[in-house]
Amino acid sequence: MGQTCTTSIRLDESLAHRLDDAAARLHRRKNGIIVRAIEEYLEKHSDTLLQEEARKQSLLVSSQDGVNEDELWESAHDDSGWQS
Repeated sequence: MGQTCTTSIRLDESLAHRLDDAAARLHRRKNGIIVRAIEEYLEKHSDTLLQEEARKQSLLVSSQDGVNEDELWESAHDDSGWQS
């Protein structure tokens, strides 16, 4: 796992109880469940996050005033090599 860091989160009571129940049922520590949930979330959304950042960067470097963002994005994108 490597080095770790400590963080804190606030959960509403309902979610905290669900986490407690899952930890007991699965015989796992709550930390392990939380870490796994974060890993799965980030894996699921990594492409979306990268796409959003790429869009921001392309708009920032564009010096074309008055160009519709969607038109610029569609005309400037390069999807060669990407698999769907």
